[in-house]
Amino acid sequence: MGASLAGADLRGASIRGSIAIAADLRRARLQRCDVLGVDLRDADVRGAQLDGAIYLTQMQVNSARGDSSTVLPEGFVRPSHWGTA
Repeated sequence: MGASLAGADLRGASIRGSIAIAADLRRARLQRCDVLGVDLRDADVRGAQLDGAIYLTQMQVNSARGDSSTVLPEGFVRPSHWGTA
């Protein structure tokens, strides 16, 4: 919990089933990253590139903390509780 992965290049990695509660994922790149079952509650995804993340769900996005600079996959809704950049 609370892992510091700010700016990490996780493209193509698998973090399937991980507990990322309150993790710092600011500006992380997660394209093609397998996030099936990852617990993103209170994870900081401000500025992260979530587009192309594999198995990402709207529920995971809703439980994280992002902002207007977070890149979401097409069809996802930016949560209303997210701030601006």
